[in-house]
Amino acid sequence: MDNLRKSGKFCAIPISIMSRPLKIAVALPDSKPWGITRFFNGVNEYAHERKWLLTSCPVNPDSADDFPLDWSRLKSWQVDGIILQANDRKQSEQLRKWDIPMVNIGEDLGTDCDIPRLAQNNQLVGRLAAEHLIGLGLKNLAYHGVQGRWYSDERLKGFKLAAREARLKVNSFCLPHMTRDALWNERYEPIKRWLKTLPLPVGLFAVHDYRALIVLSACREIGLKVPEEVAVIGSDNDLMVCEFSTPTLTSVCVNAYRMGYEAARLLDRLIQGRLAHHEPILIDPSEVAARASTDVLHVDNPAIRKAIQFMQQNFAGSFKINAVAEAAGVSRRFLETRFREERQTSPGEFLINLRLQKARAMLTAHNRRSAEDIARDCGFGTGKNLRAAFKRVLNASPNDFRPE
Repeated sequence: MDNLRKSGKFCAIPISIMSRPLKIAVALPDSKPWGITRFFNGVNEYAHERKWLLTSCPVNPDSADDFPLDWSRLKSWQVDGIILQANDRKQSEQLRKWDIPMVNIGEDLGTDCDIPRLAQNNQLVGRLAAEHLIGLGLKNLAYHGVQGRWYSDERLKGFKLAAREARLKVNSFCLPHMTRDALWNERYEPIKRWLKTLPLPVGLFAVHDYRALIVLSACREIGLKVPEEVAVIGSDNDLMVCEFSTPTLTSVCVNAYRMGYEAARLLDRLIQGRLAHHEPILIDPSEVAARASTDVLHVDNPAIRKAIQFMQQNFAGSFKINAVAEAAGVSRRFLETRFREERQTSPGEFLINLRLQKARAMLTAHNRRSAEDIARDCGFGTGKNLRAAFKRVLNASPNDFRPE
């Protein structure tokens, strides 16, 4: 590949090479918290469209989770482009010396990375977590993160911003990144001490699902009830953690499929000689997967509590806000006024957002049905109404949400 034409800091693939299927390497750890399988599915779909030949580079068995890849193993691979995860400055500088297009999905370097990069929209991850907890009526919020990690700092920023908009404060506690040889008590003893200082009830966002799992264990150890006293939400929606924890764990769903697809598309642009933006391309999370760890409602006014419960139980039906007020035993005017005071939104907007949340979950399910069926099951009636609600509230289309 000595005859590659320079474009920016990377080499564009010449036409003679572009005439054959390109060989693309995906060099990632053997696990990622937000779903390596879904990520590969996204990469694979784009590769299929472009008729690429995909190969997964062998990795050092110690490369997963907290340990860096053994990059020397990549030197002998004859490939036209690489999707990789580099998380420290030394790795980044070493890789930039190679005359080969590459995309980095590592999230520990922040904006301090010369390799074209994709990242999760971590501030939006934090915002969705805060909005979910605030929606439960919680007035005390807490955050547990990883010390000195860019993605953790970004998630805290988004969490705090949403809290500030609701006139709430956040109690945050960050610990260093844990290595594999850290003893179990070293992982959760400090968290237990911190949990004892929090005002109750509290909504707690842990930076990812594994930290949330440790929080759940710590709560059990010190006798805190989840979700009644501590409502816990994680991020990445790792099903092996979320579905098998006790209680099951609510989590922000990272769109790993979209991460993979867009990483491949960015690599394709680089291969064609196009320059990449300095700032990372951000991929939005899809939704919050609500489970038992946040299955609680803290509402002072009993009428508002009844109204919310009615809408949650009957969102698929066709009814007007007058029916909600009747179920709550109050006038519509009273309901509208008090609902806005307690929830910072109207009953009508609450219902629309509830239905959209249900619709997004159905749209991203693997057994996805038609938009018309989903519209009926979520109370929108028709696909036209569903599309209009998506456009008005989310500035998006139902087609933007797909199974991961």
